[in-house]
Amino acid sequence: MKRWLPLFMLTMLAVILTSSTGYSQYRPGTHTIGLNATVVTEPVGWGMNYELGYDESLGLGLIVRYWSPETRKAYESRGEASIDRETYMIQMQAVYHALPASAWDPYGGIRLGYSYYTETFTTSGIVVGITQPEPIAESGITLSIVAGMRYYVSEQLSLGAALEYFLFNDDKYFKNESTTGLMFDLSFTLR
Repeated sequence: MKRWLPLFMLTMLAVILTSSTGYSQYRPGTHTIGLNATVVTEPVGWGMNYELGYDESLGLGLIVRYWSPETRKAYESRGEASIDRETYMIQMQAVYHALPASAWDPYGGIRLGYSYYTETFTTSGIVVGITQPEPIAESGITLSIVAGMRYYVSEQLSLGAALEYFLFNDDKYFKNESTTGLMFDLSFTLR
């Protein structure tokens, strides 16, 4: 249920915003910089995104995301052992903007990048005969397809949501072993 709350809030915001006049803003040569959150994965990923309006319909960009430390208990005895995991992901993207002259900007494309996973094994108390477990996630190349919608609130400000499906990624890091991410972003367009 809590996963659907952000989606519901974005839908309500879209309904409110459609009652006002929108601004078309996707243009060749513009630079769009923003903050994003990937909410379907557990834990939530935070990051930044950049897109260059390459031509009338093609945008090229870069996305950097970070999934905060997640602690999992590994063992219990007279002491405790735990594993802390973090993920760093950087991706290049190429997206096609279907309606570049509209305030509603649907897009779709592909993202290619690299995921770097860290795992730290710690113990406290008396832990006897317990060895560090094998790493769950392996760092490597990530490939995904993405489809999304951006709405321009003003000439410089836009809100967006995108559904991302990972074709190639080690999804065992996430608690729900998710291959899908729902990313919301707040972006600013620079000239």
